[in-house]
Amino acid sequence: MIEKISYFTASYRDGRVYLGGKGKEAGYYAAQLMNEYDKDEFAARLAVFRTENWNTAKQLRTGFLDTATYMKAGDEIRYILTLLPKLRPFSELDIQGELGRIEELCTEETAENLCEYFRQRALTANMDFGYIFAGHFPKGYDEDFCEETEKLLQNILATLDFYDRLGNDVADAAKKLRQFEKRTYEAEHLDEEHLLPIAIDIFGSAPFDVTTEYVPLKKSSRSKTATVARRLHFKSYYSFVLTDFFEGLQNGHYPRRCQMCHRYFVMTSARQTMYCGGWATELWRGKKITCRNLAAQQKRKELAANDPITVRYNSRCGAIRVEALRGTITKEFAAAAKALAKEHKQLAASDPVYAANQYIADMERGKLYADTDKRMK
Repeated sequence: MIEKISYFTASYRDGRVYLGGKGKEAGYYAAQLMNEYDKDEFAARLAVFRTENWNTAKQLRTGFLDTATYMKAGDEIRYILTLLPKLRPFSELDIQGELGRIEELCTEETAENLCEYFRQRALTANMDFGYIFAGHFPKGYDEDFCEETEKLLQNILATLDFYDRLGNDVADAAKKLRQFEKRTYEAEHLDEEHLLPIAIDIFGSAPFDVTTEYVPLKKSSRSKTATVARRLHFKSYYSFVLTDFFEGLQNGHYPRRCQMCHRYFVMTSARQTMYCGGWATELWRGKKITCRNLAAQQKRKELAANDPITVRYNSRCGAIRVEALRGTITKEFAAAAKALAKEHKQLAASDPVYAANQYIADMERGKLYADTDKRMK
């Protein structure tokens, strides 16, 4: 019997994640979740099948089990496994192997063994601890059987918890990752220092269910030598996808949304790129072309919504908000600074001379804060 869920054992090294025998840029799987979350109503369908799973886990923790409920929980997990190939990294992993594990776990024989385990454990409920410590058990109690079934029970509970949480994990992570992508304009520079405060504001600092070990890792099948990598074992999908996101952020990778195909991709530099390098959804003169090249052909290097005036304003307001959250400026000062920045933006939009000669200088942190301080006095 396979003893544990092995979907989310991933290794990290030099800004890359290695999972299922493949290496990707760290942050890749977080971006793919944002792309695949809404496809074919994946998230909604995933969240439905959990009732019998929850009931079974509650029964097992209470100390009894209804066999019919247990078998229905197995059916729910099997249905979930038919959906998971729609989401990476599941599509790249051994779904059939996990299905086989569930088939082996969710049998009437296993349910009967669990019921017998609870019956035998009940025999020791009122025994004096000294007798148990000395190895004296009541008639009908099989110590070896109970130890083995206890391990099986913990394995089953871990499996039920994993699939019970999966729907919420997917929805919660996708929602917060999209919030982060929408707020990247707040960062004065698109690097770890300026993006991390936004990420912490959205995701908080809750610990993840992760264990770590260090292992040798070959960077490719052609590598002759191995290097040290961190191998992480995740107990939930949320822990995996958020670890992938933060590992990416640590290495300068962050999600962006392509303004051409509207899919999310991983940026690996601090450039204000608006188009991905993937294939565009339309042809150029009858041939396939990347979104970035198509944008260049169509002279769409800048969109109206991303004009330099708006970009500068959004960036400065985002930086003000981060400083207010850190407590380096007061909320009153932040509100006054944002109001003054908006005035500069409106003036730049109506006065080309001001926009070309003075706007950028007025929006610099030192100048804007000094002018705000004067106004508040």
